[in-house]
Amino acid sequence: MPSPYRSLPPLGTTRTFEAVARNLSFTRAADELALTQSAVSHQIRALEDHLGTRLFRRLHRGIELTVDGRTFLEGTRAGLDSILLASERLRNQHRVGVLTVAAPAAFAIWWLVPRLGRFAALHPEIEVRIATIDGREPDLWRDGIDMAVVKRPARIAVNQSTEMPLLREVVFPVCSPSLISGGSLTRSPSELTRYPLIECEAVEAEDVEFSWSTWLDRFGLDGAPATRRLRFSHFGVALSAAVDGLGVALGRSPMVDAELAAGRLVRPFAKRVVAKASEIFALTWRDSGASQDQRITAFRDFALDEACGCELAAGPCGMPASEKDSRTRANWMAGRAARRAMIVARQQRSEPLAAD
Repeated sequence: MPSPYRSLPPLGTTRTFEAVARNLSFTRAADELALTQSAVSHQIRALEDHLGTRLFRRLHRGIELTVDGRTFLEGTRAGLDSILLASERLRNQHRVGVLTVAAPAAFAIWWLVPRLGRFAALHPEIEVRIATIDGREPDLWRDGIDMAVVKRPARIAVNQSTEMPLLREVVFPVCSPSLISGGSLTRSPSELTRYPLIECEAVEAEDVEFSWSTWLDRFGLDGAPATRRLRFSHFGVALSAAVDGLGVALGRSPMVDAELAAGRLVRPFAKRVVAKASEIFALTWRDSGASQDQRITAFRDFALDEACGCELAAGPCGMPASEKDSRTRANWMAGRAARRAMIVARQQRSEPLAAD
């Protein structure tokens, strides 16, 4: 039977093509691939001859992709990405104790990463790898991911055997203390129209509660003169703008809790001026069949313990649907109690470092 891939171009030339297309330079691609510029040019010519079309247009001071080149680049990157993901998946499977956890960037930065030290103290044998994925829900098997934090309607996460609710975000205005201490912003929501409103375009698409349009309508300010907006594509950048006093942002607890505790941000209005997000953060994991992966079990239990004592907990602080029966409930609760006692004991034994 003839190979179905017999018409493929030499695979080495496709890697070279991707490097040249990404750098738009034969010289930089040659440096990256540890080849001579002549070898790179030869491979590109061989690829173009194989495809019967030109992939690059030579300019006076450089090169650019042709229409056919852009088409071929899209397919090349998709193929190389698939090979990379499969390679990573196989490598991670043979690395003892490696656990790959995916999460939205904001959640990873502001909630997950600050807690990893406690997980490492409990499970030094498990190496955690964090992958940030925004704009789509990860495919656990295809992406080579063991567990992922995803957004869900609460009722869906509660009823899944391989998911559990973690946290529901609470949204409220935040700003730098300088906007209040200087007397420029009073504690009346009507003052909002006088100051720039900081928006994160990415999160607005997730939930209407993250949009200033919703909040201005709630405050009865939807008919007020248009307020200047500062728009950012990432929540962390929008938060930094608020810390720098550039305007008022919509904070998302627990993501802003550390900034509030440090005094870099304040809540200018009463604590009752809040809204709950319509979706929750849930933790999902691979279904490994009858025997659950001990790395997944350890991280799942740890994440539950970190979330369940919080006022923002989205779930029943208990167990996934697959474990809600009389045989497992006692062991589950006893195990969690033992882990919490261990954490408390370690915290009590730890002492602050002495000053030099």
